[in-house]
Amino acid sequence: MPADEKKREMARMIQATGHLLHRYHIQRMLSEVDENAFRRLTPPQVHMIMTVRELGAASVKDLTRALRVKAPAVSTMVERLVELGILTREGNPEDRREVQIRISPSEEAFIQRLEQLGLQSSLALIDKLGPVYADMWYEVSCHLHRVLRAEESE
Repeated sequence: MPADEKKREMARMIQATGHLLHRYHIQRMLSEVDENAFRRLTPPQVHMIMTVRELGAASVKDLTRALRVKAPAVSTMVERLVELGILTREGNPEDRREVQIRISPSEEAFIQRLEQLGLQSSLALIDKLGPVYADMWYEVSCHLHRVLRAEESE
């Protein structure tokens, strides 16, 4: 196989595996949740919740950048999650024109539970892979993490 074809095949596999892994985690997290309101969450909503959690406080602009979706889509999803009581909107004390989105304090324990479920799904995958492939996955993941973080900061 020529080098360009192999590179393209590798890119397809990385992309497809990334999508599968993302869906696997979110579906597994949602399937384990007991609370009725949270069972109705969509995978993109869970992704947004976890992104807000990672950022601590975020503006719509921050979320559009992090999620790579347009502002109207972010605003609509934020509105729904605020209605559910999962997120809150507050004015930014440093810039009155900006609204900051945060995890609702009353839902903090639930979000921690989601994070634990995500960790459990990763542990299950590690067990399924076995030690040799798990070690390789870890090494590749560490390197990929460094590359992506460096790209984010550019």
